[in-house]
This record gives sequence, structure tokens and C-alpha cells, in this order.
Amino acid sequence: MKVIHDDPPMREEIAAGFYPAFEDRWRRAELAGRWLMLAFVVVCALGLLGRGPLSEHTRSNRDGSIVIHYEPVARFGAPTIVRLDTRVPPGGDQVAVTIAKELVDLFGLESITPRPQTWQVAGGNIRLVFPVIKGETHAVIRFTGSPSFRGAVDLTARLDEGETLSWSQFAVP
Repeated sequence: MKVIHDDPPMREEIAAGFYPAFEDRWRRAELAGRWLMLAFVVVCALGLLGRGPLSEHTRSNRDGSIVIHYEPVARFGAPTIVRLDTRVPPGGDQVAVTIAKELVDLFGLESITPRPQTWQVAGGNIRLVFPVIKGETHAVIRFTGSPSFRGAVDLTARLDEGETLSWSQFAVP
């Protein structure tokens, strides 16, 4: 087919169903769309927009008495878990963890595993005491909840004889 001018198309090009300028733009738009879809799939697979290998963060305080595993970005109202791996005092049969009151109020705390023996509210913190089998060196505590906040919230946890561990969690709508 003979192209006389690029733009506007000649009658022969329209009759044959070929318009080079339009076809080139359409092809570029198609390729851009495919790259955007591929980028979205990669971001989702890595867990940057939800559950995945990069969606969980791990932090610990300087003395290593608490290690926390949490999702830095959670969805409003969607279930999420904050897991604390705590060090048991030598020869102790319990672990006392003091958490920020926001973990109960704003996090929408639904369950704590294992169940604490006692709860004590002191100002802006809550002290929880968990029983531990004699001789254990670590205790894992799971806080399950559904964030009832939007935006960022700063949370803290510490053992009675340990340093405070701070982290923040962001909830998206």
C-alpha cells in the first residue's frame, strides 16, 4: 500500500483500514499498559500492597529482650497479627510485658495468645503477665486484631527488665 502523507490519512489508507499515525500511538499505549500491569503484579507478589515476603517487618530492641514481627501497612478493619518473641528472665516462670494502650484501643485487639494471667492498666500503658513453663528461655505472644484507625499510630512494648521497643503501623482504608 502506498502512503502519500502521514497525517491526515488519504482515502486509500482509510479504505484499506490502515492509518499509520494512529497505529503507532495505539501500539505504544498497548506496550505501556502491559508494562504497568506487569509492575502491578510484581509489586503485589512482593507483598508491598498486602501479604507477601516484604509485607512483614522484624524489629528488636537494643538488648534483644523483645523481637517483634508485624505488618507495617495494614488495612483498616482487616485482620492482622503482631507477634512478640520475648526473653524469659533466668529461672522465671512468667513474662511481664508492658504495651501501649493504643495496641488495645486503636489496634482493635481481638485476641491474645496465650491468655495473660493478669492485666494492669497504668496511665497510657497496660501490663500483661503471661505464665511460662519453667526452664523456657523464650515466650511467643500473638496479638490479633483489626486496625480501627486510619493513618499512622506509634506503639511500644517492653519487658519489666528490658528496654522499650517502639514501632509504627500505618492503616490504609
